[in-house]
Amino acid sequence: MVQMRQTAVSRNLSSRVLILLTAISSLMATMSWSSAIAAPRPTLAAALDWELGFAPGDLRLYVDPTDGRRYWYFTYTVSNLTERDLVFAPKIELFMDSGKILRSGRGVPSRTVGQLRKLLGNPLLEDQNRIIGDLRVGKENARTGIAVWPADDLEVTELTLFFQGLSSDRKVVQHPESGDPVSLYRTLRREYTVPGDAEKRGSQPLPLDSRKNRRGPACEQEFQIGGKSAGCWIYR
Repeated sequence: MVQMRQTAVSRNLSSRVLILLTAISSLMATMSWSSAIAAPRPTLAAALDWELGFAPGDLRLYVDPTDGRRYWYFTYTVSNLTERDLVFAPKIELFMDSGKILRSGRGVPSRTVGQLRKLLGNPLLEDQNRIIGDLRVGKENARTGIAVWPADDLEVTELTLFFQGLSSDRKVVQHPESGDPVSLYRTLRREYTVPGDAEKRGSQPLPLDSRKNRRGPACEQEFQIGGKSAGCWIYR
C-alpha cells in the first residue's frame, strides 16, 4: 500500500514538472518572438548599380518679355554610359536662402520654356516632363534638359540646386522618431552665390560657391569637372 502511494505521488510530481517545463518553454518562445519583432531594423545600403554621365550648364535669370515675370533656369546634358538602357526621371529642386524649396516646372508657363528654347538656340531642350523616359546607351543618345523655376523673390544671396535621378545609389536608414525605414537617394547638390543685385546682373551665370562645394562634413564626395569642385554628392 505504501509503495502504491509513493508511485502515485511520484507520477503526480512528474506530471507537474512536465507541465511547468512546457509552460516555461512556451513563455521563452513567446518572449523570443516578441523581441525579434521589437528589435530595431538594421540600416541597409543598396549597392551602386549605375550612374549617369552629367554635364551641368549654368544657372541664370530670365525675364519674360511678355509679362515681365522672372525665372531661374538651368540647363544640363545626361548620357548613359552603362551597358543597358535606363529610365531617366529626374527630380530637380531649387532651395532659397529664405527656406523655400521650388520644384522645377511648377508655376512656369509652357510659353516661357518655348521662349527659352528660342533664346538658347536649341529646339531640342526638354523640360522636366518631356525628358522623363528612356535614356539609351551611348553618348550619341545623350539628352539635354532645362529646369525652370519662378524667381518671384530676388532678395536672395544664396541658392542651392538639388538634382536627383543621376544614380541608383541609395541608403535605407531608420527614422529617428518612428523607427520606420526611410530611403535616402544619392543627390547632386550645387551651391551658388548671388552677388549684388540679381536683376541688374541680368542673365549672367551665377557663380558656384567653391567653399561649400568642397568635401567636408556636409559633403560626402565632391562632384568634379576638370579636376575642380563643381558640387557635392549627398544622400537626401
